[in-house]
Amino acid sequence: MGTKERRQREAARRRQAILDAARKVFWQRGYQGATMPQIARQAELAPGTLYLYFPGKDALYVELLLEGYDRLIDRIAAAPAGRRGPKAQAAALIDAFFDFAREHPEYFHIIFFVLQREAWRSSFPAEQVERLAAKEAASKQAAADLLDRIAFAPARRRAHVVDAVWGMLAGVVFHFRSRETFDDVAAEAKELLLAAVFGRG
Repeated sequence: MGTKERRQREAARRRQAILDAARKVFWQRGYQGATMPQIARQAELAPGTLYLYFPGKDALYVELLLEGYDRLIDRIAAAPAGRRGPKAQAAALIDAFFDFAREHPEYFHIIFFVLQREAWRSSFPAEQVERLAAKEAASKQAAADLLDRIAFAPARRRAHVVDAVWGMLAGVVFHFRSRETFDDVAAEAKELLLAAVFGRG
């Protein structure tokens, strides 16, 4: 391995270490409470080193949110694997949504609740908001592509169906995620949605 390749690999490792440290600090303190010096301490780096990789706190935060969207997109894309028939594949999509909420609650909260507030979006540079909007669109497109494959709804209504299902499932998470009954409510919501589309049985 040449010197250039070693430097690139080391830079990539350090960048990831900064993101890992930032994730811990942001999740513990929230966006407003987190600072670059705190993140530097968590990463065991000098504060100035962070600025060699990220221009500021908002850029770091947005990178984490983009990472969250990528995890959601991967989860949605993998949902129908091994499932046969439209109803089973639609059920897998709903399961993927709820599983993401269970396994990545911080990402889920920000993506589905915080980012939907217009005031919050306006506090970030336009270029970063556009990147987040593109990822949001990509995640919904991944769901729409799955619905296309299983003929879940007429093509002209596909985007509306995704938005409606997105909103209903997010509402279940929002109202019940902190309760012991969440798994039962999620299962019931899935059954009701599937019954509405495919009928009972």
